[in-house]
Formats: sequence, structure tokens, C-alpha cells
Amino acid sequence: MSFSDTVRDHVCNNPNCQVHNRDPQVMLLTLCYTDKKYDIDLYASVTSPSFLTVADIIRDAREFLFLNDMPLEDIRLVGFRSKNDYTPVDDNDKNSSLKQIGVTSGCVLDFEPTSNAVPPKQCELTIVGPDHMKTVTYKWYRAITKIRDLLEYIIEQFSLQSIDRNRIHLFTIFDELNLIARMNLRMSESGLHTRMNVHVEIIPPLSPSELRDDADVRVECSNEEEEFVLKVSKRKTLDNLKQTVQQRCKNRTPLNFTIRNEVNEEISLVDGDRTLQSIGIKSGHTIYATFRLKNQQSSATTTKEEQLSSPSSDTNVKNDKITIICQLPTENPVTTQLSIKDTLDRLLKYIDSLIGHRRLVISKISSDKISINRDEDRSRCFANMGFQPGDVIYVSTKDRTPVRSTIVSDRSPSPPETEEKPKSSKKLPIGLDNLGNSCYMNSAFQCLAHIPPLTNFFLDHIDSVHLANKNTDDLNPFDEVGYVIGAYADLLWNLCRCDEADHGGCSFKPTRIKGCMADTHPRYGRQDQQDAQEFMNYFLEIIHKEIKKSNPNERITIIKQLFFGEITSIVTCMKCQSAESNTQPISFLSIPLNRQERTFWIKFIPMHGEDMDTYIDVPINAEVGHIVEFFAKTFNDPSLFFHILAMLPEGEVNFRTPLREILTDELVFMEQEQRTKNILPPPLNIPKRASTLDNCLEDFFSPEVLEEERSCSYAKCRQKAQVIKQLKFQTLPLVLVIQFKRFLHENGLHQKIHTHVNYPITGLDLNRFLSTPSKDAIYDLVAVCNHSGGVAGGHYTACAQHSFGNKTNWYKFDDAYVNRIKPDDYGFDIVTRKAYLLFYVKRSCLQGQSAT
Repeated sequence: MSFSDTVRDHVCNNPNCQVHNRDPQVMLLTLCYTDKKYDIDLYASVTSPSFLTVADIIRDAREFLFLNDMPLEDIRLVGFRSKNDYTPVDDNDKNSSLKQIGVTSGCVLDFEPTSNAVPPKQCELTIVGPDHMKTVTYKWYRAITKIRDLLEYIIEQFSLQSIDRNRIHLFTIFDELNLIARMNLRMSESGLHTRMNVHVEIIPPLSPSELRDDADVRVECSNEEEEFVLKVSKRKTLDNLKQTVQQRCKNRTPLNFTIRNEVNEEISLVDGDRTLQSIGIKSGHTIYATFRLKNQQSSATTTKEEQLSSPSSDTNVKNDKITIICQLPTENPVTTQLSIKDTLDRLLKYIDSLIGHRRLVISKISSDKISINRDEDRSRCFANMGFQPGDVIYVSTKDRTPVRSTIVSDRSPSPPETEEKPKSSKKLPIGLDNLGNSCYMNSAFQCLAHIPPLTNFFLDHIDSVHLANKNTDDLNPFDEVGYVIGAYADLLWNLCRCDEADHGGCSFKPTRIKGCMADTHPRYGRQDQQDAQEFMNYFLEIIHKEIKKSNPNERITIIKQLFFGEITSIVTCMKCQSAESNTQPISFLSIPLNRQERTFWIKFIPMHGEDMDTYIDVPINAEVGHIVEFFAKTFNDPSLFFHILAMLPEGEVNFRTPLREILTDELVFMEQEQRTKNILPPPLNIPKRASTLDNCLEDFFSPEVLEEERSCSYAKCRQKAQVIKQLKFQTLPLVLVIQFKRFLHENGLHQKIHTHVNYPITGLDLNRFLSTPSKDAIYDLVAVCNHSGGVAGGHYTACAQHSFGNKTNWYKFDDAYVNRIKPDDYGFDIVTRKAYLLFYVKRSCLQGQSAT
């Protein structure tokens, strides 16, 4: 998957342009291109005049979504979305303007390839290794492949896993690639094109003195007047850093303060107590601070808030002011001035006026020298607290804990002082920002957050603490339980946030939980793609251990209670028919998939024109001739079959060669001028049995004759014999997580199985797989973790059920992007070949949650 974060501008800047007078309306649009066959999803935000025609916007979409290799006639606008409405677009509307077909600002325009569109063109890079001898070829697509995908490939191919990434440099004949700043950019945006050479260089490691633990973090500061550099410790907090900048600016106040890391991601300043180290900034790193300056003497008259001053202040005293900088979540800081004669009560009332009806609480009030306790005497003035004119007081706020989750239900009554919120079908759940290849983490957390019994466990505990003491609205009780579980509870609070005026479309940056996971294991601190199942298993194990450590007497934690069942292995001797069984706990049910097809990458060398790269999916029992036959059909030219020469690296390959004898997934097809003696292959015997979850479970739990003989343990037998092994559920978990084993290592190659498995959204019956039948064995699907792409590079998304009030819908969670799935599309958008993890919950458990 690939997303364009840069807003493109279609609007002409020429004031003499005649089209300016046609329609002054400019619309903010999102262009979305989806090719389900090749797992391509592209987005770009653009501004467009309403007089553009459909043909114009198709041309622009091809440019801004990097689809230049596709002919215009292969791209079509199929419809557009506005909130919950969808309007299809007919092919006959190409000459109509966007305004005429009903497109308005904020719409999402959906583009798709035509039915006979050519496959995306594959590009090639030749990569020269650090030894200047080994070279490899990297195949990529202009529209979707990013610099990070290239780097991952290089690390794997040249075995650079032990090398610090900062030491890996890539060069073209023109320039060095800026890996840090361009990691999330498409390769085509970085000036790379097909048939280029990329050279890999490894720079020497830093000296021990440069690697010392207390080395400084470099802060490059810039404003409208000057640029300067500060060096601070990685142990300095965000509030300390802002205060250091304030001291450097002397009698001027920094406003609109932002900090970005080395990959140009903005760092949230909401929790000022976090150290630079806790958010991934290490010694030797460089971060970037930008702000604008305002003279403190004049700032008291610039805004309504800044006009606040003490009525008792002497107008002749011009230098008795202190500056107040209040940081609100997702907003720029608000700055005002008070007199040192003003009281703490006046400051707190001012902050309350800024917060208004938002669910916020004060987390900290302090200067660089003095910290103010909110519980102290509110009548004390700042002068008595030790403040002096010119001091700066920083006020940090954070989200107040929600009383009840909007994720799973609204079953808890609202507190008396809270008015009932109107139900709005236009609301959307909250997405999670990608923090650098963290889609695996985001999809895992969205799936877990939408498991009702797990989420209600956290929220019920929060409710009980807050109802017992109404002065604890800003308390996270799970912070006392453990490091990671406290961060996860904090994440849930933010996913539950839903105000009256909130109609969705917002997202949350999960910086704290990612930092905590990075502290527990370094691999989760790197900007590498990880396996979502491995991450989730590791995360749940940490939660289990932290609960046990906090309460050693607790026999079964919420993790064991929900996710663990028992599976029994029964081994039967085929000679004496004696059987022995072994029961083990199980949390993830990993289901092997029958590989029904195989993907081959084809390099086609025609007699005329440019070479072409594509891939062909063929049944697993096919022959080489079938690949050629399928390839010819993609050109709508069956006669091409008789002009193809198929090649492997070692030479020509016979068309009757079975695919099981082909150890590589790459073939070269050369077009011949003379007709060859190629013979069409026999018709394929394709199994009619579609792959379903029911079939997969039947295969998994069916008796299996093991190849190796075993010594029978029965006293009267004691002979070596073949055995039959069968698995049965002994007890079923409340939450059943099924993993499709899509990744395998075969013939020295890492491959992904793209087999489509049809699975039920409701009513999964596991009775026949139990040792003892039970009436409580019906499960309903609540979430799906999807993986698109292949082994070398891919993207994780999630689908999950989400409730607003009494209404429950399915939504797609693609990092920060969230879209509702229409009921008519459930079978297409929820049940897909991308499914990797399925989350089923016992129906009795779901009904119990609703009835509580």
C-alpha cells in the first residue's frame, strides 16, 4: 500500500488564465485508486477547480498517483463518496464537469482499472553490493514501491542485518539517496527509474567517544528571523527542551512550537514529561524545532486571550508580567500574560475557559525552576510562589479518561452531570497514525481494541476507580499495574474518545505504546516491518506477565481467561490400537493452507518494442505450457503461444515440464518470428472444492498417518509401528484467534500463499472438533487482520465491528484512514484473500457483554 501525504495543487496560478472566470470554486478531494487483482491501493489529497471534467481528473489521477505507465483509457472513475453517500459515475460522463456530476469538496473519488487493463509495469534496478562484486536485480513498481522496501531488500540480499542502518548508504550515478528523510517516499518520487544502478556503501562505525551514552542530541532550531543549534541530553523532557529554547530567545516567546524527528515525523508535545529517549531519540540524533517569535511586551494586546490581565495591576508597571503557554492536544499552544500579583485561582479559571467542554484535564503546571501543585492554596499570588517578571509558565493538558467505551457498547449509564449524547451515523472510529512502518502494530491494536470482553475489562476497572473517587478523572489505574499495560490502557482511552461535535475523521498517534514496546524489545523500536501475529503474541504475553507480577496471587489473568483453550493430541498405534493423549494450552490456532496456485514472474522480450515484466497465477498442478497459454490470453492473442520460447537461467525449458520441477519463480519468454512447434498442454484438472475455513479445520483436525514409525508405549506391544495422530479441542477459548499460515519457505525461497479462504462472519460452529460436544461452541467474527503484498514488502490493515450507541457497523482501519464497510460489501471487503488473522468471540460471551 502507498499513500501520498502531500497535498497536490491543481489550481492554475496565472492571474491572466481565462479559466479563472469560469468557476472560482476550489474543492479539496481525495483520489483513491484500487486494483484488487494486484493488491494496489493508492491515495492522494488534491485541490481541484469544480469545472474540471471527468477526463481531466482521470489524467490528473494518473500523474499524482504515479500511474504514468498505464494508458489513460485503462483508468476509469467509477464513483465518488461523500460522508455516507456513494454516487456511481458512468463512462459516458467523461466530458461532464465534476460539479455537474455532483462532486463537492471533501469527496473521495474512486478510480479502478478497466476490465482489460494491462498489468502494472514492473521496473528493475541493478544493485551493486558493498563488495563491488555481487549484483542483484530488484523488481519494483512506480506506483507503490517505497524507499524502505528497497532498503529491506538490500539488507536481506547482502546479509546486512547486523549493520546499523545509519551506516548503510545508497548511491546512484547522480546523487546519494537520503534514506532518513525519504524512507516513506515512493522510489519514483526520489528520482529512481527503471534500469538504474544503485551502489551500496557501508561507512565505518563511529568511534567509542562518539558512541558514549551521554552524547548530546542535536536540535536544529529555526524561526522567521534566525537559525541556531542547541545540544541537549537525550534525558531532557519535552517541556525542558521548550524551556531551553525559551531561554535562548530571551525576552521573546516562541509560539506555534513544533518538533520533528529525523524522518520528518512530528512529535506530539501533549505529554511534556516524556524524555527524548522515551520517544526514540538517541544520542547523536538530530531533531528539528520550528516556531515563530513574539515580543513579550507587545503580546498582551494581540489576541482576545492575551488581553487577560489583573484588574489590580498598575498600568504604569510594564515589567510585572509572566508568560503563560498552555498546550492543548492536537492544537498550537495558546499564549497569554498575567501579572505576578495574579493568583493561582485566576490562572486555573483561565485554563478552564480554554478547555471548555472538551474532555481535558491539567497534567502539569511548571516553569524551568518552579512546579505548581494544583491542590495548594488557590489564593496565593505568583510573586509569593517565587516567580519573577519575565518568567514563563508551561501548562500541559491531556485527555480525560472516558467513562465508557464507544468501541464495544454504551451499556453503562452516563454520569448525572453528563447530557445524553445524540447518536450520529456519520461518526467514524479513530484511526492510528503510522509511526514509520508500524502498520503491523496499528492493525494488531485495532483488532484487540474491538474484542468486547478484553476492552470492557479495562474500562470496567477504570469506571470502578473513578466512581469511587470523582477526583481521579486524570488517573490511569493501570499505570500502577505495569509499564506496557498502562500504555495500552492509555491507547484505549484515546480510541474511545468521542465528543458531541466529533464526526470522525480524526486519528491518534500511538507514540507512548510504541515507545514502551521498543523498550521491551529493540526490534519494535526500529522502523522495520514486523509480523503482526508475532507482535500480538509477544504483546499479550507481556500484559499477562505484568498482571501476574502486580498480583502474584491471581491464578488466571484476563489474557489466559480470554485467549487460551486446550487442545488434545491423540496418538494411536496401528498395530495394537492403543492410544495415548497429551493436552496442551493453545492461544493462536495456526491453520496451514492448501496451496492452490503458484505465481510466476515473467520477463517478456518481444520482437519489437520494450521488454515487459508481469506475473501469472497458475494452478499448482500445471505445466510450463499452461503458463505460456495463460500469458498469451492476457494479450487476447492465442496465436502468441506458438511464437514463445520459454527460458530458465540454465537454458530453454520444455513446455511439458511440471511446475513441481521448477525451483525458481522467474521465467523469460522470448517472442520468435517463426512459428514454433509448441503443443498446447492438456486441459487442467482444477479441483472444484473451494477453500473454506470449514474445510481447513476439517483437514487440521482429521486423523493423520505419520511417516516415521514410533515405539508403542503400551506394555503388551512395545513395538515400532506407524501411528495415527488426531487433534481435538479439549476446551474452547472465549476468544479464538485463527492464523492462516500464508508465509512459507520452499525450495530456498520465502513465499506467500495468496489462497482465498471463505470464512463465516457469524455462526462458526466448532462442536465437531471438540472431544466432548457442547452447546456453547458458536462463534461470531469481530475483527480481521489483513496483509496485502508479498514477502519482500507488504502492508497491514484491519477490519472490525465498531459500535456507536445501539448501531454496530464494520469498518476498515488503514492506519489513520477509517472507512465504513457497506453491508452489501461484507462478502467482498471483510472476507478476502488478504486475511491473515481472524478474531472470533463466543456468541454467549458477546451476548453476556451486551446484557451486563
